[in-house]
Amino acid sequence: MQTLNALETRNALHAYGLDSPSGVGFAFVDAARDVLYDWHAHDYHQLIYATGGPAQIETGRGRHILPQGRAAWIPAETLHRSMVTGGVASLYFSPDAIEDETRHVRILIGSRLMQGMILHAVRWPLGASESDPLADSFLRTLALLCGEWLESELPLFLPSAQHPSIRRAMDYALADLSTVSLSKAVAIAAQSERTFRRSFARETGMTWQAWLAQARIQMAMGLLIRGRRVSDVAIEVGYSSLSAFAKAFGQIAGEGPAQFRQRYLEKAH
Repeated sequence: MQTLNALETRNALHAYGLDSPSGVGFAFVDAARDVLYDWHAHDYHQLIYATGGPAQIETGRGRHILPQGRAAWIPAETLHRSMVTGGVASLYFSPDAIEDETRHVRILIGSRLMQGMILHAVRWPLGASESDPLADSFLRTLALLCGEWLESELPLFLPSAQHPSIRRAMDYALADLSTVSLSKAVAIAAQSERTFRRSFARETGMTWQAWLAQARIQMAMGLLIRGRRVSDVAIEVGYSSLSAFAKAFGQIAGEGPAQFRQRYLEKAH
């Protein structure tokens, strides 16, 4: 994982032209892999779509897990940092085009229409809407639809922490949930196990085990709604036993993984 500091993040945004947006909207395709961008905010609303792997968005409230094939909404001026494990495609919309004063990041349920329109719109980079009437019309229509899509979101959210040691442990865990261990998390946090457990609970209001279980199930939710097989998802999020995965999923989600998968697949149609 490449971790960019504040200056490196600002330089990257400047190089991409994201610090000087214009027009009703535009697209930007970030081909980065395994990059953690430091805290930043955009003048435009951002609709970010994970094309090549899951991503994560962190605000002061906590972390939002963005599964591959899903989109997240980041309101303009919202301070956040983002972890990109695979490529992402982002659409940026002028605050004049979409009113959203909530500063509330959402992982959207979405539909095939949303996914298709996002992928169609990536052909129009910064400046295209000001010179191409088709781009302007399409992006304005997409902005109007976003207002409807923002009413539905997925519960893929985890409490965050302020202490840098705990943040490092969280970053490690969320980078690959299939191989996480307490001993490695403690080593990355550079604390004793006892101190780590106490610090983690104080920062998040949860035990390390409860937070990790919730992270695994929330990542599993995102994979299941893409139609992935339950057995494959269980392995990917760190469960060697399908029965243990089903039990843990039911305790957090209130229903089994197969039922959850079917329900959200029906919503997408």
